[in-house]
Amino acid sequence: MYFQLKPPSIAKIRAKFIIEKLGNYPRNIDNINLFFTGRTGAGKTTLSNRLLGSDYFLSTGHQDCTKEINLIDFPIGLKCFDTPGVCSDELLENYNRVALGINQIEDCPIVEDLTLARYQENCSAPQEENLSISEFVNLQFQPDLIYYLIAPEKLFTRGDRQYLRDLLKVHQNVIYVFNMFVNKQTGMSYFAKDANIQDTATQISKVHHKVLGQHSQPVIIGVNCFTGEGISDLLHQSYIMLKGNKGKLFKELIQYQQQKTPDEYVNQVKQELIRLYAHAACQRATGSDTCDQPLHLLSYSLFDFLASLPIQSDQDDNSIAEQVNNIVSDVFDNPIFEKRSESLEDKFEYLIRTKEYIFTERIEYFNQLIKTSVFDIQKQAYDLRNQEFEEWEIEKESVKQKLDEDWDSILAIIQKLDKLNTLLESLNQEIEELIDEYNPRIDANNSRYLDISSRRHNFNSRFDRWKDRLDKYNANIDRINRSSSRLTYESKRSLDRESDYLEQERSSIKSEDSYIESLETEYQKNVECLKEEKATIQTKIDQRDAKKEEYGRQKKLLLNKLKEYNLLKKNAQDDSKFWFELIKYFNDELSAIDDQIEQRIEEINLHIQEIRNPLSKDYLEKFTTIEDAIDELQKLINRCLDEMAVFENQIFTFNQELNYCIFKVNINKRVTQVLQKTTEHYFDETGQFEYRFSHYHYFGKHGITVLLALTTMIFFDIDQDYDFFYSDLLQKVENLGSFPENPTEAQIYNLLSCNYSLLFEPAFDNKIKQAVMTN
Repeated sequence: MYFQLKPPSIAKIRAKFIIEKLGNYPRNIDNINLFFTGRTGAGKTTLSNRLLGSDYFLSTGHQDCTKEINLIDFPIGLKCFDTPGVCSDELLENYNRVALGINQIEDCPIVEDLTLARYQENCSAPQEENLSISEFVNLQFQPDLIYYLIAPEKLFTRGDRQYLRDLLKVHQNVIYVFNMFVNKQTGMSYFAKDANIQDTATQISKVHHKVLGQHSQPVIIGVNCFTGEGISDLLHQSYIMLKGNKGKLFKELIQYQQQKTPDEYVNQVKQELIRLYAHAACQRATGSDTCDQPLHLLSYSLFDFLASLPIQSDQDDNSIAEQVNNIVSDVFDNPIFEKRSESLEDKFEYLIRTKEYIFTERIEYFNQLIKTSVFDIQKQAYDLRNQEFEEWEIEKESVKQKLDEDWDSILAIIQKLDKLNTLLESLNQEIEELIDEYNPRIDANNSRYLDISSRRHNFNSRFDRWKDRLDKYNANIDRINRSSSRLTYESKRSLDRESDYLEQERSSIKSEDSYIESLETEYQKNVECLKEEKATIQTKIDQRDAKKEEYGRQKKLLLNKLKEYNLLKKNAQDDSKFWFELIKYFNDELSAIDDQIEQRIEEINLHIQEIRNPLSKDYLEKFTTIEDAIDELQKLINRCLDEMAVFENQIFTFNQELNYCIFKVNINKRVTQVLQKTTEHYFDETGQFEYRFSHYHYFGKHGITVLLALTTMIFFDIDQDYDFFYSDLLQKVENLGSFPENPTEAQIYNLLSCNYSLLFEPAFDNKIKQAVMTN
């Protein structure tokens, strides 16, 4: 469901300021009675709304009733009357005539009573009074000023002239307002040519002078009631005609609302945008691929809101008022226009030429207009679709190429891992074999060491025993040598035997010692060899460990690559779905508009043929007098002009819809970027990192930034690259302050509303003010 934006009511703002200003005046001031009259559709209500904000009152319960006189009743000092249209429906005209105190048309049903619908501030519905003619007259609503709205592209018929004569016989305070319907996209008037303006001004001048005399000059002002062009000149003439205190009061009221309305209007527009931005910040993606997610709909609401603002061209220059005033001055300065008398046959021939002009140049104009405003834009739309398709094919191929390159990189890493794994297996086997060979030798060497140690220990014990015996032997020899006694034979033999033993033992010990030393030398050699073997094994182990680390790094790189690959693949799949839905949405909208255009062109062609058919060669034979034929032909041409004006508006409506459709492509692309920025994909952390689920974060600052970007793009041309433009706006939004992880609209609204000046440039304010500026 669309977020409901509430476009500020310019009428309400204008009316409020007029009411505010009236509050400064005494309660007993004289009322100004303003009356608006003219044909249906000439712009009576539009002008009333631009000057006084009458729609503010009418919106409380306005109903279109043929016998109803709408009275906009301000609290004090001002009453505004919107009367039924004239010169199209004779019964309706009689209600208008009663409201203005003019004699009714006798050939039509006579009005006996009417309804006065009184609209006041803060009333939920108008106060309706059913009044007889005398009761209405007794209310004494005498016009202080009458605005007679005229569409000069229409022919000023016999009925228009009769109505004007009757009006001027009763009221002279009339300003003729030529409401110039100008299309702001082309700068061209809806059919009102210089000749139309000249003819209408001449007809008015003739009637005016005939009723009021040559001394009374009609006041004719050219305006565009929708855009406000020419309003300042109209107001100036209004002050002059009202005169005195009423003129002063009217001038002060209008100037006050003109001064206050623009800033208040800009402020209310900003408040609505801030409300929308805050709402967007608190939304999240839905996981859908279609173009109807919350952020899409909010963006569409934003476009609808901004497109509905009545912002005018930067180049309004009052050319309409100058055009009308120059032509009117020529008419007034050249009496020949009024004095020129044409035969009925000449008038009829003029109308026939006008009819032919409509069915030739006007139709050619429409054909050209349809081409430039519809068919050319349709072509742009389809070219854009084809361009988007081509760009998508290029992007898809680029992503495919990137995926292929990444997969090749993954395969290369897998191959490298396989090689590392093979190398690790080989190293492990080699290390195991070396260890298998090394450990027995270590064990044998250790066993040999134990044997040598034991043998050395035994050797040392033997040596110690030998040494003890040698010491004893030497001690005995010493003692014998010191003794004077002679040795016995047995003693000598015993000593000899001991000496022999000790000598033999010495030799044996020496041999044993040499042998043990050889064993120890051999052992040390084995130790050194074993050290070398151990170093070789350690080198292999270090190599294996280094390869293990490299394997781990490559494994981690592989997992990261797989994650990146799967994320890119998931995003590519999402992009493909988003793009498909974008083009589908674009095609559906274009097709719907195409059908409407085709149907409406068929309808207008049929309608033109219906109008052309009665204008046969025997047209005059259908009427009693040529005056009746001329009058009927004038009405027929006016109806044709009405239909063409409606059709021209529809053409530009189609133009706007087509351009909106084109701009929606831009909207949907930018929204898709935000959806991707705020969506986090999760993958299985083991194996192939397969996609598991997605988490959708609040749009937050990105939701605000994209809507702020679209706001700017709708009003202004963006020279820089969008990504840089978006980045600059995002920085601006981030500078507003911290955004809560789980935001509420109230929090975001308060944050944004305190920073109007940071969000909106002065150029934005100036653009919005154009909606309420009056020329």
